[in-house]
Amino acid sequence: MTQKIRVTVVTEYTPNLDHYPDDSVEEAAAFDEQENNFVEYPTTYLDDPSELVSVTYEVVPTE
Repeated sequence: MTQKIRVTVVTEYTPNLDHYPDDSVEEAAAFDEQENNFVEYPTTYLDDPSELVSVTYEVVPTE
């Protein structure tokens, strides 16, 4: 059986609502999920170390 390591990164940031089409944090979160998602733009979310809340590492068995 092969094993992998899963890294889970949690960040929190205060959006600059001037850069979003609507003026609520809920709408900004929905916009980021659809238009600025983490998979396509990871450095956007990891550029400020002060926004990192937690990082966990775990072993994940694979088949």
